[in-house]
Amino acid sequence: MVMPFTKSGENALELFENDFKWQSIIARVNNAFQERGFRPKDLQETINQVKKSKAISTLKNATFNVEEAIYMEARTDIIVKAFINIHSEDNNVTNSVQVSLKAIEASSRMALYDLPTSSSPPFKTTDYGYLVDRVLTEENRIEKFINGINDAFTQIITLGKAITVEIIVTEESVFKLDDERSESKFISELITEWVQSNSYKNQFRIKQDSENILSFDEVRIPLKTETGANYSVNDFARILSVAVVNICGTKDGVKAKRTRPSVSEGTIRIILP
Repeated sequence: MVMPFTKSGENALELFENDFKWQSIIARVNNAFQERGFRPKDLQETINQVKKSKAISTLKNATFNVEEAIYMEARTDIIVKAFINIHSEDNNVTNSVQVSLKAIEASSRMALYDLPTSSSPPFKTTDYGYLVDRVLTEENRIEKFINGINDAFTQIITLGKAITVEIIVTEESVFKLDDERSESKFISELITEWVQSNSYKNQFRIKQDSENILSFDEVRIPLKTETGANYSVNDFARILSVAVVNICGTKDGVKAKRTRPSVSEGTIRIILP
């Protein structure tokens, strides 16, 4: 799905909904993908579904994270963030556009490929779709972008997608990472062994191991299960949180209870019970 954004902080989704220029630009970016074998999710239809599920008539001043709601509704594999800047001269007679694209793997939020900012020549036209088409097709930019996405996805299939994991001790935590458990091993050591055994092809990397936090800046998980079903960060978070509870066991008569893990932009956060 193609998601517009601006570098000025202006709400690109409001611009998309209310400005035909932006609608035509996003439509042309979508068409560029469709013409090359991709099937992008329709942004406006996804926005409509979010409004319906949230019982709102406009995204303006929404009290929830609009982009995250759109991503969850779309359930897409790849997000293409399209930076757009429209430049007009001669009282909006002569126009040009700047476009850059960034492909992001949806569940892990890992960057796949970037198309640097490029500009169309200025033309005396208000056909912004044509201007975007000039940007994307000149120097085979869109083909290079799609090839870059395909190469990155091939690597993910081979190595797994990278996520980050944080196990955190808070003041409310009964259990501690340096509590000793079976075979004279600390809880942190047992969690690390579990991550090693359950990460895709045993690919993981520890970032920090202290008495209050155990974090991994890279844990690889597969794209699919053995039966071919999609495998998400939430799936891994669920089995990891169960494993953490089982590792903690019981302390001073208190049995560890599972709490809901936090999953955001490819990062799993679990509070130790």
